[in-house]
Amino acid sequence: MEHLGPTLLIMALIAFGIYRRVKRTIGFQKLNRKRLIFRTTIFGVLGCVFLYAGLLHPIHFIADAVGLAVGLILSYYAIKHIQFEKRDDAWYYRTHLWVEVTLIVLLLGRIVYRLLAMYYLQSDSGMTGATAAPTLESYTKDPLTVGIFFVLISFYIRYFTYLLRKQRELEAPESHMTS
Repeated sequence: MEHLGPTLLIMALIAFGIYRRVKRTIGFQKLNRKRLIFRTTIFGVLGCVFLYAGLLHPIHFIADAVGLAVGLILSYYAIKHIQFEKRDDAWYYRTHLWVEVTLIVLLLGRIVYRLLAMYYLQSDSGMTGATAAPTLESYTKDPLTVGIFFVLISFYIRYFTYLLRKQRELEAPESHMTS
C-alpha cells in the first residue's frame, strides 16, 4: 500500500507515453530536423550505454546483435513504405503502420513483463522500495530486454537518419531535383 502513489505515477507516465506514441503512429508527422537530430542522439547514447553495460555480460552481445539486425530489417521495411506529403508550411511523413504497431507491442509487452516480474519478485522476497529499485545492470542481465532495446535503438537511429537525409532532398531547390 505504501508504494501506491509512485506506482500510479509511473503507470500514468507510461500511459501518456503510449498515447503519444500511438498518436504519432497513426497520422502524418511534420519533418522537424531538430527533433530528429535530438532523438537520433538520444538513441545513440542509449545504445552506447547498453553496449557498455553489456561488457559485464559478454554472452549478451548475441542478444545485442540479434536486436540490431531485427531493428535494421524493420527499418528497411518501414523506409520502403514511408509516405511523404507537402503541405503549406512543411513536409510531413507517415510511417508504416504495422511496423510501428510491432514496435509498440514489443516495447509494451516487455515493459508489462518486467513490471510483473519485479512486482512478483518484490512481493515474494518481501523487499521494500529502496532495495527493490531496478538498476541499469538489472536490465542488462536479461538478454531479451536488451535485445528488444536494441531493436528499438537500431530501428530509430536508421529511420531518423533516413528522414534527415530525405528532408534535405525534399527541401532542395527544384533545379537540383530535375537534373
